[in-house]
Amino acid sequence: MKVLGRPRSGLDSFDEVWIVVDHDGVSRSGFLEDCRKLSKKNRPVHGVVSVPCFEVWLTAHYCQVRNYEDQHDAQDHYAQIAPVRGGEEKSLPKDFPWDAVADAAQRCRLAGALEPGLDTQGPCPSTTMPHLMRALGLL
Repeated sequence: MKVLGRPRSGLDSFDEVWIVVDHDGVSRSGFLEDCRKLSKKNRPVHGVVSVPCFEVWLTAHYCQVRNYEDQHDAQDHYAQIAPVRGGEEKSLPKDFPWDAVADAAQRCRLAGALEPGLDTQGPCPSTTMPHLMRALGLL
């Protein structure tokens, strides 16, 4: 984040900036505050946080997420339901259901839970990826 705050970072070349991170057991409130500080009226910097990890978003493309204890629990669930081969958990399968983005936006948090707000860190499990998908025109 320090590099992005430098005058020659190139941030001003963009209309909008989105930075995607995992919670991974560490509060990302400082990261989100840094994003707010880097934002300008004509160029927002948005932080996307997946709690406990990005596999929440990936899993939601296949099914409803569960109440995960930690990132390892979420990663194990993803490995069980997605056709990934051993040792390739961080890669997407060739037949990843990209067209399930609208379903994923609903299933990426516990049933009945509200969607976390833009530039916030939601409860476990959740992700603010739907905000990015809307900004891209995918929702």
